[in-house]
Amino acid sequence: MKKSVFLGAALMAFAAGAAQDAKWIWYPGDYALWRGNELQARRIEHGGGYPTFWASYNFHPSVQFRKRLSLAKPEVVELAVEGTLRFTGRDDLPGVTSNKYVFPAGDYQVVASVFCGAKPPALYLNGPTVKTDGSWEADWRMGGSACQPHVPAPAAECEDRFAAASARPADYRLPTRPEKAVSVSREGNRLFADFGRETFGFVKLLGANKPGRVRVVYGESEPEARELDPEKVDSWEFADVPAAGDFRMPVSRGFRYVHVLPETEGLSFRDVAMDFEWLPLERTGSFRCDNERLNKIWDVAAWTLGLTLREIPVEGAKRDRWTWSGDACQSYLMNYYLYGDRQLVKDAIWYLRGGDPVVMHVNQIMDYTFYWFTSIRDYWLFTGDAAFVKQAWTRMTSLMDFAISRLDRCGRPHADRGDWMFIDWAPEPLHNYGGVTSFEQMLFVRALEAMAELGKVAGAPEKLLGMYRVRAQKLKLEVVPLFWSAEKGALMHLLKDDGTLDPQLTRYPNMFGLAWGYFDDAQRASVLKNVIFNDKVMKIQTPYMRFYELESLCTLGRQTDVMKAMLEYWGGMLDEGATSFWELYNTDEKGLDKYAMYGRPYGKSLCHAWGASPIYLLGRYYLGVEPVKPGFAEYEVKPCLGGLKWMEGDVPTPSGPVHVRVDEKGVRVTGNGGVGKLVWKGRTVAVPPHSTAALGDE
Repeated sequence: MKKSVFLGAALMAFAAGAAQDAKWIWYPGDYALWRGNELQARRIEHGGGYPTFWASYNFHPSVQFRKRLSLAKPEVVELAVEGTLRFTGRDDLPGVTSNKYVFPAGDYQVVASVFCGAKPPALYLNGPTVKTDGSWEADWRMGGSACQPHVPAPAAECEDRFAAASARPADYRLPTRPEKAVSVSREGNRLFADFGRETFGFVKLLGANKPGRVRVVYGESEPEARELDPEKVDSWEFADVPAAGDFRMPVSRGFRYVHVLPETEGLSFRDVAMDFEWLPLERTGSFRCDNERLNKIWDVAAWTLGLTLREIPVEGAKRDRWTWSGDACQSYLMNYYLYGDRQLVKDAIWYLRGGDPVVMHVNQIMDYTFYWFTSIRDYWLFTGDAAFVKQAWTRMTSLMDFAISRLDRCGRPHADRGDWMFIDWAPEPLHNYGGVTSFEQMLFVRALEAMAELGKVAGAPEKLLGMYRVRAQKLKLEVVPLFWSAEKGALMHLLKDDGTLDPQLTRYPNMFGLAWGYFDDAQRASVLKNVIFNDKVMKIQTPYMRFYELESLCTLGRQTDVMKAMLEYWGGMLDEGATSFWELYNTDEKGLDKYAMYGRPYGKSLCHAWGASPIYLLGRYYLGVEPVKPGFAEYEVKPCLGGLKWMEGDVPTPSGPVHVRVDEKGVRVTGNGGVGKLVWKGRTVAVPPHSTAALGDE
């Protein structure tokens, strides 16, 4: 009788509204792996699917969630699960039969064993005190064994999206809204639609007169969409329209133009529209200035980034639809200055890392492995999220163990056993094989330094961190003596196996050396003269490496030079009619040649994530806002007009945006919850939390 009285009272209390701060939990990385694999599989090329060619990992189908409970009286909780569930930990724990569960009073560890083969096992509990959140442990090895001890990880829980029993993680879909084409023209039974700018979503074929088959061609340029030869067009697909009426294509795509080509005799459509699809992030970053061309560049960069942020970031809206570590690393930086969102960064980091055992570099590319490590250091600095660093640490160490196992006998990264050194899409072949490249050594140093720093956050043994530091210091001291050419006055690209320098001179190691402090004053001046401002050295044509080249100049205070370059390079794409920024831009390519890449007439992506880097450059080096301590607990604002007359903008931080307004006479900064420092023309003033500080000409 007492039990039934309690149960009735508890249910009434639950119905009255327990605090709704419980969240779905899963094993760290599982959801991102599952969602990322689904996303990568959506790529099409020449009418068919195009799966990734790197190692793929999946979620753990069987997971235990554990937590110690101390309940003075029985507690009724709301329950939801992805998979089959059994509670253990006490002999009297009942089976699971409904969406309510009663935990008995007492002090005990509850173990929730969940199995699901189709989707990541996940659990949601919400009661007065018993709630699933990051305080639970998650384990897929069921505690390990005596010969292989294992420490479970803190469970992963999403911050906002999955805070209700009905908000099942596996059911999540990006929101959509209907949009019309700017223009639709008809040629017989064909329709050609222009949506006005690069976009992303589900194409809708309206008013089919009967069932039939149709071929839909997606184009980022008009010539691409109008091309009738399917061998020349990258992105097209067939669809079977089941009945007369309206039909929506089953998968969202990136495009500006759509060409509808009925294959069935007599099939026609009344109109073409779309359901625009987007990742719902709040844009808390902003930038405006007196130069309207630069304002347009910032706007188009923001649009470009938004189109490439799906469930996790992808590198191109139309073509690859894949998540590449080098591209993603830059997307994260742009995100920190546009949205300040942490979930999309975490999900991409989990996806790119995959699971154990490690069998190849991230995306099969050595430099992309090294970027993966530095991206976590950036994440820690911009967010202060120590819990994520601790969750990711075991996968960081196993990936670093793999990277170290691939070093040569001198402890240097080199091309080995199928490893791909990408570096950049360059107009001339890069001499990346048959030795060691200076570029890879410098990236590996940064990766080791990131491990040594983040290991402190994760509570790793000092012996291990000391090993990372020693390796980093030793390798960093070797770079300039090994690769410096007195004749060229710069770092050379490759050290051959015979110990001699390859004659190829590139910008890549030299611009990284400038940014990362490898040179003394004389060497720095030599590199600027002989490489960076030397038009005879192979120019960079991708926004990917253009970003690092311009950032290196910003670190030297050359913002005026960088401003000129941004207006010419990104402005040049605008002059070509770009509504989003491209994978590669070469001013010498004219006519249809500007769309070609990879030996394909329309192979170039015209909406590429790494094209959005002005967002970061303008926020970091012109507005001048930079975190000094993790999570912007301390930050610096060091504005530089770089030839502008005035500018203002907001930079997102975990405790609210930092607003900067600067002109030729002075600067005003309104701070966030951290402690800021404003630096202007050699003067410094503190920016107290949630206060405004100013400096001006006297």
